[in-house]
Amino acid sequence: MDILDTKVLYEYLSREAGNGSLQELDPMIYRRIADMLNALKGYGYEGIDAKVRDALASMLSDIARLMLRIRLEKVRGSDPIDYSKLTEEELYIALAERELRLRYNLLLSSVLNGRSKVIEAIVKKAASTLVLVRFIKQVDAFIGKDDARYGPFEAEDVAMIPFRDAIDLVRQGKAIELPMVEY
Repeated sequence: MDILDTKVLYEYLSREAGNGSLQELDPMIYRRIADMLNALKGYGYEGIDAKVRDALASMLSDIARLMLRIRLEKVRGSDPIDYSKLTEEELYIALAERELRLRYNLLLSSVLNGRSKVIEAIVKKAASTLVLVRFIKQVDAFIGKDDARYGPFEAEDVAMIPFRDAIDLVRQGKAIELPMVEY
């Protein structure tokens, strides 16, 4: 795909928006859009050329945003999901949503079928979930919601702490949650 071939991108988007099911899509579309945006950033345009570059970058960003949103809404609304028509990037998100549905069904089934032991295991799993945070202020040592000791922490320290403690510290402006992305 040529860096100036926005017509093809528009055709993909138009076809996707005009159909209720997932359409075949260039499996490299998101990487190609990212490469196009990266290439645009690399040029030092001025004046009218800079305005054209910014407009093109905005249009490419809108196409990517709309394409991803439309396709993932279709995934959320379909059962069963045809994973074969997803790009690898979309599959990354769809798998997380699949996990959410499985967890929902497990909890609901456990409640409805009186499986209190399964519910206890779910509660323990939730209580022991750790998240990655970066401290932006000093934080004294504390006993976490999991009864373990954490800290003390200085500004810019990074640590894994219980989810509920992390939420409290983020709310207090003492830390920010970092994504735990597996590559």
